[in-house]
Amino acid sequence: MCFYRYKLILAYDGYDYQGFQAQEGAKTIEGELNIALKKWLKEDIKIVGSGRTDKEVHANGQVIHFDLKNKIEPLGVKRALNSFLPIDIRIKDAVIVDNDFHARFSAKQKEYRYKINYKEEDVFSYRYAPYIPNLDLDAMIAASKLFIGTHNFKGFCSAEIDPRKDCNKTIFDIKTKIDEKYIVFSFIGNGFLKYQVRRMMGILIDIGQHKCDQSKIQLVLEKKDPRLSHRVAPGCGLTLYEVKY
Repeated sequence: MCFYRYKLILAYDGYDYQGFQAQEGAKTIEGELNIALKKWLKEDIKIVGSGRTDKEVHANGQVIHFDLKNKIEPLGVKRALNSFLPIDIRIKDAVIVDNDFHARFSAKQKEYRYKINYKEEDVFSYRYAPYIPNLDLDAMIAASKLFIGTHNFKGFCSAEIDPRKDCNKTIFDIKTKIDEKYIVFSFIGNGFLKYQVRRMMGILIDIGQHKCDQSKIQLVLEKKDPRLSHRVAPGCGLTLYEVKY
């Protein structure tokens, strides 16, 4: 059967959502997309995302794809969906792609950014940058470099992960940006496990508060035990910034 595959890039403020994946009785990003598509096209459309973001996690460049039987101009798709979606979810771009494109399996690189307010509490930024004071930023930056390379990150993922899942991931680079109020860590890799970035940030925060040192990272990588990386940084500081294909 002939169909047209659409690739969409979307941004969302995830603070008020229970994550990306549709869940019974929960407010999710995928759920809102399903509602918008149903209102517009009067039928159920299967959505495939590049990955699942957790509760409170944001996106600047989440990617999804879906198939339509009839060809609609991409600009029309963007405008129609944005008219049905809540204001905290926006379609940034829509294009028609080859039928073998897959939002998840075709992805080559992802970038996640984690933002911390280290200076002072702020009612206008708490949704996007948790307030964590008294951090040794230099120690955090130095320790973050230990994550670069190919490692088994089982110790930095959800304890409920499928034991058959391949936990070997490659982090190509970690960049940091500091201004007078915020520090942002950018993690660039070929893919990430559930909770991986937030658990890595949890240890970096502990290092920044002098609760442990760099050897803790090496220990977790060696032991592959998620109980050792028990601190999961708040979801609201994390943004799926970009997916590259």
